[in-house]
Amino acid sequence: MLLAAEPDDAHEEGENQQLLITTKGGPGLEGLVVGSYCHDVLIRGGRVVGETLGGAAAFVSNVLDAASPQDAALNGTAPFVVVAKVGHDFVYASAPAPARHPPLLCASPTTSFHAQFSETAASAHAPDRELRRVRACDPIYPADLPDRRFAYGLAVGVAGEVLPETLERMIRLCRAVLVDAQALIRAFDGDGAVGHVALDDTPYARLLPRVAFVKASSEEAPYVGVETTRQRCCVIVTEGRDGCRLYWDGGEARVAPFPAVQVDPTGAGDSFLAGFATGLLWGLSATDAALLGNFFGAAAVSQVGVPTFHPKMLQLKKYLKRRQQNDIVRV
Repeated sequence: MLLAAEPDDAHEEGENQQLLITTKGGPGLEGLVVGSYCHDVLIRGGRVVGETLGGAAAFVSNVLDAASPQDAALNGTAPFVVVAKVGHDFVYASAPAPARHPPLLCASPTTSFHAQFSETAASAHAPDRELRRVRACDPIYPADLPDRRFAYGLAVGVAGEVLPETLERMIRLCRAVLVDAQALIRAFDGDGAVGHVALDDTPYARLLPRVAFVKASSEEAPYVGVETTRQRCCVIVTEGRDGCRLYWDGGEARVAPFPAVQVDPTGAGDSFLAGFATGLLWGLSATDAALLGNFFGAAAVSQVGVPTFHPKMLQLKKYLKRRQQNDIVRV
């Protein structure tokens, strides 16, 4: 299964539309990450137990930075650009992700979420927290994106900040786009409680044939409509401690999980998606890349907030090849 995208203008007609993310270096591999940084407040038993940097862009860029070539890290550069927005009240500007990839400052306050955790253990397919958006920063507009071409894009909004027209602009700028379903289907009631709407009922649905991958959690999958969406692009459904499944038109694969002791589930799906994209950049197949995504997702839930990755944790190419035969079951 190759990462492909549909050309959207005459300029792209002559480009290679089959293998769009490869391990060959150079500026053509530059990526674009779109989604804002947030303030996350963790609540358990009615009291605040933690306040951390949040937002999918923070978790995604953390993984991409960790997996970037060492020479890029030494030079203080990264082969991707982050477009995020925060208010002047943003308190994590010196944290690794925002420090390396500064956000755009807005007059509105920084997006903030309260995460109310359950006192009981959640199942693999049930949410163990209730999210409420208590503040929302300005959305990311098409004009906020750099006016240049990218090899790939990651649309990772969490609070409705990636507008349909912004996603469409990403598709035009990027040779392939990977999307987190939460950027498309999240809805917020008057109190900010997070709910979901059917993807087919949103203005994003028409863009799916021009998207390479859509990632959804098992909770979000019914709203994505896997059987319908897999006919337009590849769908990845993460299933927590059960690993993940990939669905495409005419095929399906299950990818085994990595064991982890869950401390904070925040950012697990974001880290998975970034790990998956990293696997594609390493030249892995989509199923091998999903195994790498499972690894980063497991690493994320074992720490509070944006996790720290030890360099030895990233020496996985040979290990993934050994695991492939035993851990990927095609159905």
